[in-house]
Amino acid sequence: MEQPMNDLDVIPTSDALAGRRIDVIVSGSIAAVESVKFIRALRRLGAEVTPWLSHGGATFITPLAVTWAAGRDAVTGFSGNASHIAMSDAVIVAPASSSVLAKMARGMTDSHCTALLASALGQSKPVLILPSMHDSLLAAPAMCEHLAKISSWKNVSILNARTEEGKQKFPDPAQLADDVSHIMNRPSRPKAGVLVTMGTTRGYIDDVRYISNYSSGTLGSLISEELYRQGFATYVVSGPCERKPTSATTLKNVLTTGDMLAACTEAETQGLVGGIFCASVLDYEPSERSTGKIKSGRPHLSISFKPTPKIIDLISLAGLTKIGFKLEVGLSESQAEEIANEYIKKYNLTMLIANELSAISASKHHAYAFSKNTPNTTLNSKAEIAQHICHHLAQQTTLHA
Repeated sequence: MEQPMNDLDVIPTSDALAGRRIDVIVSGSIAAVESVKFIRALRRLGAEVTPWLSHGGATFITPLAVTWAAGRDAVTGFSGNASHIAMSDAVIVAPASSSVLAKMARGMTDSHCTALLASALGQSKPVLILPSMHDSLLAAPAMCEHLAKISSWKNVSILNARTEEGKQKFPDPAQLADDVSHIMNRPSRPKAGVLVTMGTTRGYIDDVRYISNYSSGTLGSLISEELYRQGFATYVVSGPCERKPTSATTLKNVLTTGDMLAACTEAETQGLVGGIFCASVLDYEPSERSTGKIKSGRPHLSISFKPTPKIIDLISLAGLTKIGFKLEVGLSESQAEEIANEYIKKYNLTMLIANELSAISASKHHAYAFSKNTPNTTLNSKAEIAQHICHHLAQQTTLHA
């Protein structure tokens, strides 16, 4: 596994925020203890983060901690170089205490943090707020007015806290970083969504028994999460699997191939910019489903099978990005290329990812990517496959914009 060069470095997981400069204000809430993880999560997406620690925030966490998290000095007060004039691409307040929200709503600039917020708002820069407080404070009439006022301002986004034990708590830091990335990248992406099929499907023998392929759901989840953080609206249709995406615009869970086809057809009617078909769909299912449970003790049980609908064929996406997957046993690169040429033509794909069963495990995933008019690409991990697909989709949507 790749290791950071020193204790301040992070191992990148995505380039969704590459080159973006973000100021993170940490205000006076016990949720400030999560800010170190959140700042590191933003950096793993490529962001350059400058931490701003309010006087209230410093009662819960130290400047040393957020300085380490960001790999650069925390801003703890006004300075002679007018650092409070917003020069970054976005300002995030996480956590946002009731005090800082009240001052923000009233336009007060009595601290380096509130002055930074006013400067960012004055320049119409993105400002993202994570309210974090006891529910009774959030429900106070004045706070309701403050939040309604702040929410109405241009370029202000209210982030979702985790509601638990009567409090608005800090959500999972990596999930919050994904949400920030989605909000910042969304304006540059098409309004139409991207369909992702993942997991597997079931063919029921009776109401208890079924046959199915195996899929952990890891690759489909990584693809869905990367698309989301890159700013695409995602419509994820997932069959049964161990891992589900933590980030998606819409996630619909299904069981059978028919269910998956119906969900994909519904998504198509809502308008799509592309589709990624990585579900391990059954090719055959039982011709009939017996009611109840077939009694045990029979000396022999025969089950007939019928072909399932070919979802990748029935969802046409003519002229749009369409990516398929093909899993084979004992597959060489030349055989993979032969299959890719056939499938790209047959299903009107813009890309095919060819996999060989022995090259796939929980810790590895070797695959070949084939697309029209571009060189073949060898990919060596699930994360590489996810990023390659996202870059392909971004390029294709730009070409057809």
